[in-house]
Amino acid sequence: MNSTDAIAVFREEMNDEAEPFLWSTPLLCRYLDEAQKNFCRWTEGIEDATTDDITKLTITAGTDWYTMDPRVLKIREVVNALTGRPYKTHNMEEAAERGVFFNGRPGALEAFVTGLERNKLRAWPLPNAALEVRLRVFRLPMSSISDEDQELEIDEQHHMALLMWMKHRAYGKEDAETFDRSKRDDFEERFRRYCAEAKAEQVRRRHQAGTVQYGGL
Repeated sequence: MNSTDAIAVFREEMNDEAEPFLWSTPLLCRYLDEAQKNFCRWTEGIEDATTDDITKLTITAGTDWYTMDPRVLKIREVVNALTGRPYKTHNMEEAAERGVFFNGRPGALEAFVTGLERNKLRAWPLPNAALEVRLRVFRLPMSSISDEDQELEIDEQHHMALLMWMKHRAYGKEDAETFDRSKRDDFEERFRRYCAEAKAEQVRRRHQAGTVQYGGL
């Protein structure tokens, strides 16, 4: 399903197939974009270990702060790009408990700390050599849905669920012909519940197989 398909299904289910439409195509693209991004935020997101713009990070000697792509939702692992050796990854709250103190001491890279600043990683100790690392992450879609004929990036079995968020937004439109508070709230609740169930399924599959697989809904 692409954006054209999703909008066509939406219009059919909402009896909005005749012009003038109650909801314009640009507006529905925006609703669909929100739906896909919210699905990623409220589940595990899209797993990625190969997209250079997202996962490639060059470490420079004497520099410990590094900016991540804002589409990254969560770091799963950081590995040496040459050897594949993983580095430890700590959140800010546990760093000190693990003996990670930023005192300017240089040394061979051992770990990264998240949560100190938005979209930032801090290397520890202060790197004493240049190298390349790869991030294994969960992320948002690479591009926004802004027009027809754009592909959705989440797995296909979840595409129809995005219509629930689109309907939530559609019924929330401040217009006498479209606004329906009860339906607006109902579709939001249903979409959030679907995302919660999808996330639980993803977590179960990852724990069972050691990797994330999407499906089951």
